[in-house]
Amino acid sequence: MRLLILVPALLLTNTASIACDDVEDQSGTDSLPLNSESAEGYVPEGWYLEKSVEGDLNKDSLPDLALIIRQNDPHLVIESDGFGRDQYDGNPRTIVVALKQAGGGYLRIARNDQIIPVTGGAMFDDPIDNASDGSLTIEKGVMRLNLGFWASAGTWDMFSRTFFFRLKGTQLGLIGYDNHHVHRGSGALNIISINYLTGRKKTESGSIEDDHVPEVWSRISRKPLILFDDIGSGYEFDPGTY
Repeated sequence: MRLLILVPALLLTNTASIACDDVEDQSGTDSLPLNSESAEGYVPEGWYLEKSVEGDLNKDSLPDLALIIRQNDPHLVIESDGFGRDQYDGNPRTIVVALKQAGGGYLRIARNDQIIPVTGGAMFDDPIDNASDGSLTIEKGVMRLNLGFWASAGTWDMFSRTFFFRLKGTQLGLIGYDNHHVHRGSGALNIISINYLTGRKKTESGSIEDDHVPEVWSRISRKPLILFDDIGSGYEFDPGTY
C-alpha cells in the first residue's frame, strides 16, 4: 500500500500561493558567470553553496555539476509565531547546472531561480528537506529534483513531486514528471506519472486504505521540449499548461 503520493493545480491554491514576494530577492544571481573553475565560482556574494552533486550529463565521462545555491540574508530568517518549526528561512534558492570541460573548469548551461519555492511560513516543511530519495541527484545522464510539501497547519494536503531532466543537444529539458498527493483528512490518494519521451501518462486515484489502486494509461500530445530554465515554482507546475 502506498502512503504518500498528484495534486491538480486547483488544489494548490492555498499552498502554492504561500510563497512570499516580499522575502524573495535573487538579484545577486543576475550576473552568474558562464565559466567557472569550481562550484564555488558560481556562488555570488551574499549567497552560499547549499548542495553540490556530480554526474555525467553529456556522456563524455567527465563529472558535470548541479548546484543549489542559497541567499544568506539574516533578515530573511524569521522566528516562528508558534506554529511549526522554531525558525522560518525565507532565503531563496537557485539551481545551477554546469558541464565539466575537457580543458578544465565548467560551462554553465542552465539555471532556475524559482523551481524550489519559498514557502512563506514556519508551519510548512522545507521543500527539499522534506523530499525523499535525495533532493537533487545526477544518475545515468538524468538530473532529478525532488520536492516535498507538508504543513503542520492550514491544509490537509501533502505531496511529493519529482522532475527528471536530460540534455538534448545543448538544452536541459524535462523528460519526466511524477506527482504523488494524499489528503491527510480523507485519505484520498492521487498519482500522476508522465514520460515525455514516450508520450505516455499514468494516473491512479483511490485511497491510502486501498490494497490496490487501478492504473489508467493515456497518451499525451507531443509538445516542444520544456526547458529547465523556464519552469516556475515546482509547487505550481501544471503539466497541462505546457
